Amino acid sequence: MTTKKLEMHQKTSLTNLYFNRFLAIRYSTAFFLFINLYWFVFLGGSLSIVAFLPLSILVLAILTMYEQIKLYRSHNNRLPYAKVFYSTLSVICIVLLISVNTSLFHLFFPFFKNTQYVLNTVMIVLTASLLINFLLLKKIKKIELNKDKSFQRIQAYQQVIN
Repeated sequence: MTTKKLEMHQKTSLTNLYFNRFLAIRYSTAFFLFINLYWFVFLGGSLSIVAFLPLSILVLAILTMYEQIKLYRSHNNRLPYAKVFYSTLSVICIVLLISVNTSLFHLFFPFFKNTQYVLNTVMIVLTASLLINFLLLKKIKKIELNKDKSFQRIQAYQQVIN
C-alpha cells in the first residue's frame, strides 16, 4: 500500500472506531422507535387521547437518531438527545409499570384485553425496556467520561498508528 492509501485507511478506521462507540445506542434507539411507532399507530386506531405520549417519544427518538448520524463526522462524546430520550423513556416505563395493575391500563393500552397473561407480558416487556434504558444511560455516562472500552481501543489503535 502506498503511504497515502495507508493514511486514508487509518483515518477511515479511526472514524469507524469512533462511530462504533455508539453502536448499542443506535440499535436500541431504532428498536424503541419502532416499538413506539406501533404503540402510536394502535393508540391512534383506538382514538386514544394518550397517543401524544408515543408521538413525543418518536420525536425524541428522531432527534437522537439525528444526533447519532452527526457523530460519524465529528468525534464528540456528548449525547444530550440520547440522554434525554432514554431518561424520558425510563420515566414513561415506570409510569406504565405502575399503571398496569390499575384502571389506567386500559387508557394506555386500549387494544389489549385485561387478562392476567396480558398484564404479565406487558410488565415483563416494560421491565426489560427499563433495564435496557438504565444500561444505556450507564453506557452514555461512560462514553461522556471516556471510560468506555471502545475509547480504550481507540487510544490503543492511535498509539499503534502514530
